Amino acid sequence: MKKWKIYSIIVSVVLVLTILGVCLYMFVFRETISEAEAQDIAYRYAGVSSSEVTVLTIQKDREDREYEIKFYDDLYEYEVDVNYNSGRIVNFEKDLRNNVNSNQGDNNSNINVSMTEEEARNIALQRVGKNSNEVTFTRVRIDRENGITVYDVYFYDNEKEYEISIDVETKEIVSFKEDYLSNYNNNNTTNDYIGVDKAREIVLNHAGLNSSDVRFSKVELDIDYHIATYEIEFYHDYYEYDYEIDAVTGEILKYERGR
Repeated sequence: MKKWKIYSIIVSVVLVLTILGVCLYMFVFRETISEAEAQDIAYRYAGVSSSEVTVLTIQKDREDREYEIKFYDDLYEYEVDVNYNSGRIVNFEKDLRNNVNSNQGDNNSNINVSMTEEEARNIALQRVGKNSNEVTFTRVRIDRENGITVYDVYFYDNEKEYEISIDVETKEIVSFKEDYLSNYNNNNTTNDYIGVDKAREIVLNHAGLNSSDVRFSKVELDIDYHIATYEIEFYHDYYEYDYEIDAVTGEILKYERGR
């Protein structure tokens, strides 16, 4: 009789532990928020509607139990992480898009970028004492730095590469950096580079896309260990493309495509 009671107690304990395990799984590990619901939560938090944005990626992170959602509208890029159990916003990032139309504003934040890209280029050229025929621009973008909106201007000449940040309101230079170029294989100069336009053409041909099909997020000249490359990133549909191109030969050194 005692053995039967002990056996009953063991069975009861096992059943209780099983029920607790199922409940733990249901409330901790099983997704209770669908992908579509997570998108709606992200849009509401960002203050936008689904018709105003384009989705870049939606990824499920099982380790952190969250949906990682990236999307953009006419002015901003957003990254929102939504816990798929509770629907709580875990992380929220909002940044001005690269190459955004500088005349657009945002009624919510009252940002009005009155400075044009051409003005930013001219201010940068005046700072280094060069004219447009003496340099090659690799990237001009609007960004937020230390609470102010700036134009980041990247370019190079035959000797140096420059990074200059300009306050769009005061038109003052708030950051300036210059570095001497390392010649490719110690023999080639920047005159040997294929140029940004040719580099873009190469990656688009490789991807089988047209310039009108994609949105470039990065086109930069990079020089490391005496090797000059163009680093190019762009989006098409829900995919991100990442290329590294030899700046002299145009050879594709690295290629990645992912969501």
